[in-house]
Amino acid sequence: MKKIIVLFVLATLTVSCGSLFELLELKIENDLTEDIDVSVPKTAGVTGTFNLTETLDLRAGDFAEYVDKITAVKINTFNYKYKDFIGNANGVVTSGTLKFDDVVVGTVTNLNISQAATAATVFEITDANILSQLEDAFVNNSSTVITLSGNALSDAGPMDFKVEVNISLTATIKE
Repeated sequence: MKKIIVLFVLATLTVSCGSLFELLELKIENDLTEDIDVSVPKTAGVTGTFNLTETLDLRAGDFAEYVDKITAVKINTFNYKYKDFIGNANGVVTSGTLKFDDVVVGTVTNLNISQAATAATVFEITDANILSQLEDAFVNNSSTVITLSGNALSDAGPMDFKVEVNISLTATIKE
């Protein structure tokens, strides 16, 4: 009878420890920043267009060694801002869209880029539906394509600026 009890205890410990190791998870934080360079030529009364893409790679930074083991992603903060403006201070982006893959994360209408860059205005993305779609996309892909497109009027001269996209993520890694 003692042998049966000892075997039962050993079997229980083996199963319990096996389950414990299966539950081991790590939380890894990573901040990703990507700059998109935009150049709008002098428009001379005709709306100019821009359509730019950049790839944001999750294999950069702290996620690099874990990218194939990510089971969940939580976006802690997500924002963008305009910076490094040079050119026609009166130029306006009449309409603009920022997308991650096919998910629209931000739009602007009649925005004076010079003023936004000078004021260091930060545009926060807080819509839960958008963040959820992006979190799912980050779990299923090791990179995402950022697209910035729109129309601008800059009759007094060209405009050059950058759009800085910042994402702070926490990934759950299953070991």
